[in-house]
Amino acid sequence: MAITNFEVYATRLRDEKLDVKLKQTIAHELCESLEFFQLQDYTRFVAILWPVIRDLLLKTPPVFVSSVPEQKLRSTLLEIIQRIPHSEVFRPVVLDVVTTLLALVKIENEDNAVVCLKIIYELHRMYRQLLESISLPFLELAAEIYRNADHMLKAMDSLDTPASLSTPNVNLMSPSAMSPGPDMGDMATKNLTKATSSFKVLTEIPIIVVSIIQANRRHADPFVTNILPPILHMLELNPRGAIPGHESAPSSLQYLNQHWRGAHADLITAQSKTLSFLAFFARGFTALLLPFQNRIAHLTFQLLCLCPAEATATRKEMLIATRHIVSTEIRKAFVPIADKFLDMQVLVGSGLASQCILKPFAFSMLADLMHHIRLELSPAQLTRMVDFYSGCMHDQSLSSGVHTMCAKLLHNITERIMHIPDKQHGRILLLSILKTFTSSFAAIGNHAETVISDIRSGGIYAEEKIY
Repeated sequence: MAITNFEVYATRLRDEKLDVKLKQTIAHELCESLEFFQLQDYTRFVAILWPVIRDLLLKTPPVFVSSVPEQKLRSTLLEIIQRIPHSEVFRPVVLDVVTTLLALVKIENEDNAVVCLKIIYELHRMYRQLLESISLPFLELAAEIYRNADHMLKAMDSLDTPASLSTPNVNLMSPSAMSPGPDMGDMATKNLTKATSSFKVLTEIPIIVVSIIQANRRHADPFVTNILPPILHMLELNPRGAIPGHESAPSSLQYLNQHWRGAHADLITAQSKTLSFLAFFARGFTALLLPFQNRIAHLTFQLLCLCPAEATATRKEMLIATRHIVSTEIRKAFVPIADKFLDMQVLVGSGLASQCILKPFAFSMLADLMHHIRLELSPAQLTRMVDFYSGCMHDQSLSSGVHTMCAKLLHNITERIMHIPDKQHGRILLLSILKTFTSSFAAIGNHAETVISDIRSGGIYAEEKIY
């Protein structure tokens, strides 16, 4: 593509008299042509068209209705920035690009802001030294968004029906805006939340903060100290009708999932990302988190209880974050509630996909927790632990690796059981473990006898089962 073509695009996009719909068409054409550019084309493209794109994004006000031409234009311009290879092409303008995107996040709608944050993360990952000056402004923005979590929840709870998630506000729309765009005619019109009041945007914040802290450790301690209270408060938020606690969670969330499924999913996803965020702090700044350890332990349990059955990926992220947290000194705060985790409904939920996929992650997290705190468990908790792991060893749906893990944990708690003051209670638990082991050996022996007999008779199926 010749340089004159770039100049023509720049002139037409800069023309204030040109209709917004036509500008959107031009921007869409430009976006689609990016894949045909050579390296030298990208260099000229950035030099000529970036100032035009920046001015369009900054000088035109953001809109909060998905179907209006202005929103489509802004979305396409951001997509252009996202699709340009983030290589040396961006080096001359990277600080200007990130500064512009950071300013947009403060004023944009949630959909555009999410794209801005994704671009910021990719650019910061490649140009950490050049972008050191944006570290503090971004950390301040992150703290501001976390402090705004109460407002986000109130906005979510104000939704009375599923329709209100996508019903347009006619006062914000002109008659021309009601007509669909040239290439998005089938898209449903919906109101868009402001970025600083959106759980979708909050979901993208933690990974960028981690990247900034890893590159600028001197900002870490004051930021972690200031951000912890709003982070913990955000994790404590519950949607309307959701009652913390395993027993009531499924029934209370049933109605909620029918009417606020989309908004609730955004909240839960943001909380799972924030829990992973907290796990990062727990590994690197344990001393700063110790004053909050009891809240962290209860919040972890509460989030697992309230995670929707269908949110398999979210629950997996929570389990991994919990495993990182219990690998630190914070695990001592889990002792009083350790037995509450001995429940498959809490660990993997009621979803079929979760039960099929997440059991290895759940048992790994639980094994780490119980191994480290086994000497501090009460007799009642030890009883619950023996019952739970004995049942798991008899569960044929679990893998042999999980059975082995259960056997090791039962073996490791025998020393603690021997120090129980009530010796009769201790003997009962030890005999229960012994019975579990002997019955498992019997099951293995019966299975081995069957397999050996089948092999001797020339059976192929039994031989395949061995491998």
